[in-house]
Amino acid sequence: MARYKDEAVIAAFQPYLQPDERLINHAYGVKQPHILVIAGLVALAILPGVLAATLMTKYYLVGLTDRRVIVLKLKVTGRTPQVKEVTDYRLADLPPVTAKSGKLFTHIAIADDETPFKAKFHRLGMKENRRHSQEMAAALTGDRSLLVAAA
Repeated sequence: MARYKDEAVIAAFQPYLQPDERLINHAYGVKQPHILVIAGLVALAILPGVLAATLMTKYYLVGLTDRRVIVLKLKVTGRTPQVKEVTDYRLADLPPVTAKSGKLFTHIAIADDETPFKAKFHRLGMKENRRHSQEMAAALTGDRSLLVAAA
């Protein structure tokens, strides 16, 4: 299920890092339509419904640096991440962040008034996706309980 290799993800963040800024964690996440929307689309017609749900899904790489949270919205392409849009949140004035971690997903939401962000990170999204997303969630919320032991 792994979408991208770590080397490709780290390379995708490089153009957006400031001088001497250090990438600490990175994770691959998605924001899908609500499950009832997906079910409704699939109920209309299997293939068109699945296609519509796929087109409505947004794909992200999220990086935590020593200064910012960087969100790269991706184009749906092959093995190399293609950046469509970049958003960043300075850690010094970070909007409220909520997160939760479960067996399959880590959820992170940033409640910014201008550019809110919300995504879920599957444990198999990348080789170390679970660890990186949980460490990022714990660092952004200050909640160490989000660091769930690998099962």
